[in-house]
Amino acid sequence: MREDLYSKKGIVLQKIAEELLFIEVDERLPKVGDFSEKYQVGRGTIQSALKRLEKEKCITLEPRGHLGTFLRAKNLSNLLLFSGVNQITAVMPLPYSKKYEGLATGLTSELEGIGLSLNIAFMRGSKLRLEGVKEGRYDFALISKYSAQEALKNESNLKIALEFGIKTYVSEHAVIFSNPENKQLKDGMKVGIDSFSTDQKILTQAEATGLTIEYLEFNYMHMLQHLKAKTIDATIWNVDEIDPTLFHIQSLASPLAINYESQMNEAVCVIKKDNRKMEYIINQLSKNKIVEIQSDVVKGNIIPKY
Repeated sequence: MREDLYSKKGIVLQKIAEELLFIEVDERLPKVGDFSEKYQVGRGTIQSALKRLEKEKCITLEPRGHLGTFLRAKNLSNLLLFSGVNQITAVMPLPYSKKYEGLATGLTSELEGIGLSLNIAFMRGSKLRLEGVKEGRYDFALISKYSAQEALKNESNLKIALEFGIKTYVSEHAVIFSNPENKQLKDGMKVGIDSFSTDQKILTQAEATGLTIEYLEFNYMHMLQHLKAKTIDATIWNVDEIDPTLFHIQSLASPLAINYESQMNEAVCVIKKDNRKMEYIINQLSKNKIVEIQSDVVKGNIIPKY
């Protein structure tokens, strides 16, 4: 079947299958002549494609004479397969957090429910993940809502396709100190910062407002190691996976940082604005089910699967 889709007739079949994704059940199909003109093929090729999709149980059609032909049913999994989609590629944060593993598990489960497999790349930094989506290497990126909104100010070809709700990305950020006697940032401190992570960079600079700080650039995932080695005095980090017996954690103190942080705890999916097929697929997923699975993974009720 896959080989058939690469022939001339197969390409037309694929394009028609894709168009049918966006036609709701009980809506009228475009006329055969319209399809024929659009794809520059004979009417017979269009009719054969529609019959093939019916035979493969992708769709059920009802011809109604001069009223046209109506779509009475469609099998989403089969139709996606014939439209050339059998897997989705996503890019997510490094899976050091149970919350991220939970989202990966929920997304995998929901996509499997419509016959699609999910391949996930893990990458540090929202900027790098969004670049991958813009370049077409990934179908969607999982980032914080704040990072997405900041990116959309300058990226007109991206859009948020799905929002998961508060505290689905992180529970909260805090200041982590190497010295237990420190309770807040002070002048002269060395503070770890990761410029590829929009959230971490903004929070760090907001928390240090008005202070003379020496910023040291490190990979976000290495910050805790640098704290242990006392390469840095402090950093801003997600507290979800930090053992409070090993690290010295203090809540954010700056009102500006606290305000930013409240916008950074929600996870969203970002896609290319012109990726209509991906937007359609994401709209078929149950956000509530994904978040429910995430919660079960965090609680230990479900073993992560992705």
